[in-house]
Amino acid sequence: MKILIKIGSALISDSGRINYQWLKSKVKEIAGLHNQGYRPIIVSSGAVAAGMEIENLTHRPKETLKLQLLAGEGQIRLMKHYKDLFMAHGIFVAQVLLTHHNFAEKAEIRTIKLIMNAYLEQGTIPIVNENDLVNKEEFEYKRVFTDNDILAGLVATLLKVDLAVILTDVDGLYLGDPKENRDARLIEEVESIDAGIIRMASKATNPLGLGGMSSKLKAAEMITGAGINTIVANGRYDISDILANRVKRTLFKGLKKEKNYETDNLKELRGAQPLGCGSHSRADIKI
Repeated sequence: MKILIKIGSALISDSGRINYQWLKSKVKEIAGLHNQGYRPIIVSSGAVAAGMEIENLTHRPKETLKLQLLAGEGQIRLMKHYKDLFMAHGIFVAQVLLTHHNFAEKAEIRTIKLIMNAYLEQGTIPIVNENDLVNKEEFEYKRVFTDNDILAGLVATLLKVDLAVILTDVDGLYLGDPKENRDARLIEEVESIDAGIIRMASKATNPLGLGGMSSKLKAAEMITGAGINTIVANGRYDISDILANRVKRTLFKGLKKEKNYETDNLKELRGAQPLGCGSHSRADIKI
């Protein structure tokens, strides 16, 4: 079973530092899935936080260039953590750095698909992140990938995963903001993502990351549109418990009739109407 697991900044970092103990426990859980026959793909944020840790910074800089520099420094540390932690379980990992431009050309899409599937076939876990050194939109007003949520959607759809799990710092989609309203109600299952569902999403974002629930809904809309079930859940729960529905979560059900993702609509990833921000067309990454 091919499963995509997206790990956001709010989980992997703690006040500008990598939350190593959390990451260690999550790697152990994913390694357990791998040993059960799952083929995990990880989409992981955290490079900037790791860079802040290296430079001993406590506040996320606002300057785009500085954020890019931190991401370059931090990506090495982040991947070393992943490599060492997975090797303790006898599992190899591979770094895959992408930008939205890679999904705008069919030749590059085919290459990504070929390489990623080859890694999975040989038992290697691909770890995907935004390539911030050559793509600065993530840090600027466009925020095309919004903390890798939309990147996760693109990868999940391209690889036709069996299930996508988006881990965040809340239990799922709430009617209201659970951080501000104790009476906010968890929506346990969503048949389809419509305007009413999108209005439920909290606009709140974590200062170390870029995405909120709105961007996760955009990603879920992409993935479910390809017929793939998507779970949004709290990353502090064990992944096995999330999959078995033993803890709180929101399940977005894949549409039975898959939507056609038109390739020419990838123009949104080139700039004018950034994917994941406001209204958007659907991008075809079917080959």
